[in-house]
Amino acid sequence: MHTLILGKQRIERTLARLACEVDERNQGTEGLVLFGILPKGILVAQALAAHISEIAGRNVVPVPLDLENSGQNSEDVCGKVVVIVDDVLYTGRTAHRAVAAVCEMGTPARIQLMVLIDRGHREMPLQPDYVGRKLQTKYGERVEVDAAKGLSVYLTEEVRVTNDQKNRISGTLLHPS
Repeated sequence: MHTLILGKQRIERTLARLACEVDERNQGTEGLVLFGILPKGILVAQALAAHISEIAGRNVVPVPLDLENSGQNSEDVCGKVVVIVDDVLYTGRTAHRAVAAVCEMGTPARIQLMVLIDRGHREMPLQPDYVGRKLQTKYGERVEVDAAKGLSVYLTEEVRVTNDQKNRISGTLLHPS
């Protein structure tokens, strides 16, 4: 099952609200560094940056944060306010790695976490500062951000097959009636 959770228009309204929250909480955007975790967080960060730029009256350009090649990340973060952006927060492991990667670049004044979707099920003691939408999910569900024609968010339920069902299927295939 593939269910639309947030369409393009709702995401745009959500990002506009989040941009206002970032501006208010930090009393402006001076000294703000916006990181987008690759691969999908940077897409959310780019859309968010457009709204922040409109509010700030200056161009805010998000920086890709590559957690697979963290040695390639280099941005001056010393004394700055860092906002790490990701599409979906689930266990917290990716966010934890992102905070560590930013800290390797220097000592920011503050690190904040913004996610489009917070689906719970945390395994790390991290909470986002900004949340587009909280979505309670089951372990067998996936939240997917589709960037094909603007950003959209879908909930997909994984089909689980029990061992008994597998045995019946394989038995039928091995011994057809």
